[in-house]
Amino acid sequence: MRYRYFLMRFRQWFNNQEGIKGFAEQAIAWLLLSTLKLAEKLKKRNEQLAEKIKELKVQLDTRETFPTIDADEFPAFKGKIRTYSIILWICIIGEAFFNFFAAKALFNFDGWLAITAQTLFAILITWVAVVLFENFFFHLLYQNPYKGEHKEPRHWGTLISLLIMAVGFEAFTYYICKVRSIQIEGGEGSGIVGKTMIIAGMLIPIIAGYYAYEKRRFISPYKNTICIANLKKQMAMKANEIKTNLQRMENHFKKKCEGYWALLQEFKVYKENWNQKHSIPRENLEGHFSACQDSFFTEAINRYRKEALQDKALVPDYIIPALQQHPNDPKVNNLFDFRTVRIQQQ
Repeated sequence: MRYRYFLMRFRQWFNNQEGIKGFAEQAIAWLLLSTLKLAEKLKKRNEQLAEKIKELKVQLDTRETFPTIDADEFPAFKGKIRTYSIILWICIIGEAFFNFFAAKALFNFDGWLAITAQTLFAILITWVAVVLFENFFFHLLYQNPYKGEHKEPRHWGTLISLLIMAVGFEAFTYYICKVRSIQIEGGEGSGIVGKTMIIAGMLIPIIAGYYAYEKRRFISPYKNTICIANLKKQMAMKANEIKTNLQRMENHFKKKCEGYWALLQEFKVYKENWNQKHSIPRENLEGHFSACQDSFFTEAINRYRKEALQDKALVPDYIIPALQQHPNDPKVNNLFDFRTVRIQQQ
C-alpha cells in the first residue's frame, strides 16, 4: 500500500534514471518550505528583541553615568532607607493626626464641612512641615550627597529664610495646639493632653524633616542602582529569549531534516526495486548529497543558512533539477532549471 502511494504521487521520479537525486532535491525543497516560515517568524521576533536590547543598553549607559551604591554596601543602605521610610511615615501619620485635632481650634463648628476642612488642613500643614524642615536641614547641615558633591556653595540667605519660616511654623503650631488644649481641658490648657499635643505637634515635624533629609541623600543612588539591576535583568531575559528562539529553530530544523531523510530512504528503496523490475541501470549516487545522511544534512544546513539570511524566501512547490526529466530537451532543461527566487535584504 505504501509503495503504491509513492508510485502514484512521485511517479515522475520513478520514471527518471536519476530519480533518487531528483527526489533528494525535492526533499530539500520541502524541508526549506517547512522550516523557513518558522525561521522567518522567529527571526523577526529576534530582530525586535535585539532592537529592544539596544534601547535598554542606551538607558543602561546613561544610568551608569550617575552614582550607584556598591554591591557590598547595598544591603546596608537598603535597610537604612527602609528604616528612614518607616520612621518618616510614622511621623507623617502622627503629625497629620495631631494636626487634624488641632485644626478643631480653627474650625470649631460641626458637620461634614468642618471634618473636610480639618482633613485638608491637616494634610496641607503636614506636607508643608515635612518639606520645610527637610530643606532646612539640607541647608543647615549641607552634607554632600552619596558619591557626589554640591554644585553650588551654601546659600546663607536661603538658610536664614528657612530658619525664620521654621520658627514661624513652630509658633503657629504652638498656638493652635494651645487653643485646642484649652478647648479640651479648660483653664490654661496646661494638663497632660495639652502638653502632649504641643510637644508632639512641634517635635514630630522636626524629626520627619531630618529623616526625610537623610533619606534624600541616598535615595537617588539607591533607585539608580535598582533601575540598573532591572535594566540588566530585562536585557538578560531578552537575550535568553533570543537564544531560546535560535534553539527552537535548530530543533525544528533537525526534526524536519531527519523526517525528510527517512522519506528519502523509503523512496530510495522503492526506486531501486522499481529500477530492478524495469531493467533500469542502478543510479550512481557517488559524490551526491543523497548518498549518505551526513552529506544530506550538510547540504540541507547550507541551503537553510543561505535562505535564512534573506528577509523573505520564495521557494517553488516543486523543484526539479535540470537533466532529470528530459535529458535531451534543452527547453525543458531551462524550464526546470533549479533556481530560488529571493527578495533582497533591505
